[in-house]
Amino acid sequence: MVVVGQRSPLDLALESATTVTALLEQLVGEPLDAGERLHAVVHAVMPNELEVAEGSLLLRRFALLRGRWSTQAFMQAESLIVPSRLPSSVCARLETTSDPIGRILAEEGLEFTRSALSAPQRSVASPPSCAVSAPPEILLTRTYRLDLETLPVMVITEWFLRALEPFLGSDRAAEPN
Repeated sequence: MVVVGQRSPLDLALESATTVTALLEQLVGEPLDAGERLHAVVHAVMPNELEVAEGSLLLRRFALLRGRWSTQAFMQAESLIVPSRLPSSVCARLETTSDPIGRILAEEGLEFTRSALSAPQRSVASPPSCAVSAPPEILLTRTYRLDLETLPVMVITEWFLRALEPFLGSDRAAEPN
């Protein structure tokens, strides 16, 4: 018999969540904003999880999700996005607002599927250092791909910060949205 490690309440809750943003906002009891955003246009390399040709234009986005009122950082994320596969309104909001990706997708009415990827897309499995001055303590890291109508549009790596731990002490983390 193979013993499988127990999954954390956060990991289980993320599996059933419609969006990470909605789940985290429910857990921490306040809206989240994507602060300290950094955007860069990059070119796709081969092979890639987005199924785009080498040299295709991609948007690389770093964001730190903070509580709107508490200003506490709860998650860092790095996203590699195929802008040509998204409505222009989504791309404009990514560039001009502090809305997290999950909120944008939900408010734009886009339905997506999430596919887990085996390893982070970054060469270093840690959050981007540009978002905070000191390395945060990590509770959970995961990487996945978002598809819209079976077309890959984003690869996202998320680092859930230890600041979430007090909100995971009860069954609240296991409740679906």
